[in-house]
Amino acid sequence: MLRVLSPLLLLFAVVAEAAPRTVYELGLDRRASQELEVTVRFEEVPGTTVDFHLPVWRTGLYLVLDPVGTVSDVTVTDVRGEALPVERTASSSWRVTRPEAAPGTVVVRYLVYANSLEDRTRHVDADHAFVNPGTVFVYADALRDAPVEVRVDLPRNWKLASGMDSPGRGRLVAPHYDRLVDSPIEAGTFDLVRFEAAGIDVEFLIHGIWDGDAERLEEEVSAIVEAAAEIFEGDVPTDRYLFLLHSLPGLGGGTEYYNSTVVHTDPRSWWDEDRHERFLSLLAHEFFHLWNVKRFRPAEIARYDYQAENYTELLWVNEGLTSYYDQLLLARAGLIDLEDYREVLAETIDDVVDRPGYGRQSLSEASFEAWVRGYHRGADRVPDKPNRTVSFYAQGGLLGLVLDLELRAATGGEASLDVLMRRLYADFPLGGPGFTYADLRARVAELGGEAIAERLDRWSGSTDPLPLAEALARVGWTLEREEPDDDEPTAALGVTLREAQGRIRVTQVALGTPAHAAGVNAGDRLVALDGAEVTGADLDPLLLRHAPGDRVELALFRDGRLRTVEVELYAPLGPHELEVDEEASEDAVALRAAWLGPRAEEDEEEEEEDEGEDD
Repeated sequence: MLRVLSPLLLLFAVVAEAAPRTVYELGLDRRASQELEVTVRFEEVPGTTVDFHLPVWRTGLYLVLDPVGTVSDVTVTDVRGEALPVERTASSSWRVTRPEAAPGTVVVRYLVYANSLEDRTRHVDADHAFVNPGTVFVYADALRDAPVEVRVDLPRNWKLASGMDSPGRGRLVAPHYDRLVDSPIEAGTFDLVRFEAAGIDVEFLIHGIWDGDAERLEEEVSAIVEAAAEIFEGDVPTDRYLFLLHSLPGLGGGTEYYNSTVVHTDPRSWWDEDRHERFLSLLAHEFFHLWNVKRFRPAEIARYDYQAENYTELLWVNEGLTSYYDQLLLARAGLIDLEDYREVLAETIDDVVDRPGYGRQSLSEASFEAWVRGYHRGADRVPDKPNRTVSFYAQGGLLGLVLDLELRAATGGEASLDVLMRRLYADFPLGGPGFTYADLRARVAELGGEAIAERLDRWSGSTDPLPLAEALARVGWTLEREEPDDDEPTAALGVTLREAQGRIRVTQVALGTPAHAAGVNAGDRLVALDGAEVTGADLDPLLLRHAPGDRVELALFRDGRLRTVEVELYAPLGPHELEVDEEASEDAVALRAAWLGPRAEEDEEEEEEDEGEDD
């Protein structure tokens, strides 16, 4: 049947067609050679010049990657295919000159070499295509806030997935470039598990090797989603969420996006219990970012600058507080018991407190220096990084633990970090100006009093140690150092080793240890300790015969020459352990139950019963 549009609808259609927008076409014919063919149409772009750029970094990774280095064969034409003058104005920027000022279309074509899956940037081969849009698609200044469409030329039997809406096969749409950048794309013959949790549709995409147990996956991920949603009283800011997983040997890590996440794991995490627990923690971390970062974030990064570093002193809020929740959510969801949770906390405390840089850098400094220290991979600083820096992930997570427990104790459980998260979510919605430290501090003071706000100043802005034992005592847990076992060495050297091709290299020398003072260097090849050959990266078998204070001779190669260095061994501190205080007050036990949730409280009671039977 012939349908005739009314004059008004026809006018709307004409206006819509003439509206400024950007259309991206992604060709996959060269996928076997790991090349992407990209065509970009900047439609109805105004002015005689058009500036367009490729971002120099990708969101979630505070490191200048310069993906423009993978771009080649750039051509620019008008809509008729006539070449337009174009000049390079910066490493990742171009300027096109148009013959007239009236709005028109500029077409940009180029190739992208896509072989960087580990960075979660861009990867294509015969089996799949993964595109992090900020590392593949250029944008025009004039159209950054204009609608976007992506058209993917899908091979036969391939599917397409993204957090963006899809109006048809091989098509995706977004309201603007910032949403496009926040919506990674996967194409291929992936597995997809769908289910509902916390009132939203969850899609779990798997490219690679997995155990195929969709029922277990749904049960575990649903528990995480629901536990996170409970913190925000069921207010989930999307009706659909995509977990985009690459499960391939050697992969790990994840990145958050507007209503999706890209997660990497080694396939062993499906079968190995410890790895699987870390995998679930990663899923919880990235999903919690749906609120923290993706719906409220610091003022300095409220609107990203894609052409330069985006400095902020609040990455400990973005990543650290999220790291606190990633394990707590598993405990609240009943996916780990409290004994496991205490072990994980104790290990995190070891990582933070025993890091040589602890007490030498504040969390605010660590956040600001993420671009030049924290994420930077330069060989001129990586070996010394643990000596001079702290992790705004791990230490920021412990700050979250301390702040949560202190707020709960000061208010009888009325206030908590959960409440603070809800406040930030309500007060600083996405698209607004973002929050400052002063905004955060003011809300902490409102919830728990000025004294806690002043302590927060020190915990985040100074190198003062965190009051971990004090905070954990609030909920009836004790924090102490363990004594070394009989089969563990009582002496240490202060170096980290790595074995590669049968050679043992020093990768890091801890500041303040005798090895550092004696001049052992990162990069040295260690061959013997007191005349005994070093055959592996684990020195424990050789150190068992020594005691603190013993002087040992190290034989090592540096710059192709054999050298000897004498080092005095020292006594290392034992690892931390967290135990239930059986004499804790009723208030502490009640506070612990409110903190960990009802299922965790049941686990705690079972543990205490077991301890009583053992006695």
